[in-house]
Amino acid sequence: MCHPDADSASAAPQAGRFTEDQFTIDVTGATLPVFQASPNDKSKGNVVIIHDIHGANAFYHDLARRLATEGYTAFLPDLFVRQGPLPEATTEHARARGQLISFPQAIDDIGVLLGAIEERSPGKTGAVGFCMGGTLVMLLATREPRIVAGAIYYGFPANPNPTENRPWQPIDEAAEVRTPLLGFWGDQDHGVGMENVERYRDALDETGVQYQFTIYPGMPHGFLTFDETSPNYDSSRDSWMTLLDFFDDEL
Repeated sequence: MCHPDADSASAAPQAGRFTEDQFTIDVTGATLPVFQASPNDKSKGNVVIIHDIHGANAFYHDLARRLATEGYTAFLPDLFVRQGPLPEATTEHARARGQLISFPQAIDDIGVLLGAIEERSPGKTGAVGFCMGGTLVMLLATREPRIVAGAIYYGFPANPNPTENRPWQPIDEAAEVRTPLLGFWGDQDHGVGMENVERYRDALDETGVQYQFTIYPGMPHGFLTFDETSPNYDSSRDSWMTLLDFFDDEL
C-alpha cells in the first residue's frame, strides 16, 4: 500500500543538477524537519511534497530530487515528527501510526512551512500529496490560498468514519475549493472507491473550479513508479508528465 520505499530498479536523478539541504522549523509542540532539493538553475517555483502513511522515506526524497531536476524547488516535511519513526517498516505499523496523526495539526504545520518557504524561496508554491497526503491536498485546497496548485495521487475524497484526528471529508468541502486541482487514481483502488472520486468530481463541476482527474484502468492504489520494468510504468509516466505540465502552467 502506498510507497514504503524507493523503486530499487528506477534510475536515480542525475547528480549535479540539484542541491540538497536539511532544515527545521518550529511548529506547535515540535521541531519539524524538512528536506529541500533545489535546481542549480533558476527555480520555476516551489512544490511541497506531502507523504503517505509510510512517512518522509526514500521514495519521497527521490521524488524531491526528481522535481528539482525538472526545475522546481521541492520541500518534504516529516509530518510524523510527533509520532516518531515506525517500530517496524510494515504496512500494519504504518497504518497504526497513520491513525495517530492529526489532520488539523498537519495542516497547521504545512502553514508554518509555507511561511518559511516564502523567506527561503520566493515565488509561487504548489503541492503534491499521496494517499493520506493527497487527502491533505484536497483539504488544503479550501484552507490555504498560498498553495496555488494542488496535485493528488490516490487521495480519499470521502471519510465515512470521521475521528478527532480526521474530522473532515473533502467531498463536503468541494463548494469551497478555489485552488486548481489535478488528480490521479487507479480504477482498482477499492480503498478509495472510484464512486467517491466521481462524487467529488460531480461536486467540483458545480463550482466551476479548474480541475483535471484521470482514472487509469487496471491500476491499483500507490501505482506511481519510475521503474521502467513495472507494469504500472506507462500509467505512471503519463501521470508524471501531466503533473509537470500542470506545475509548468500554474507555477
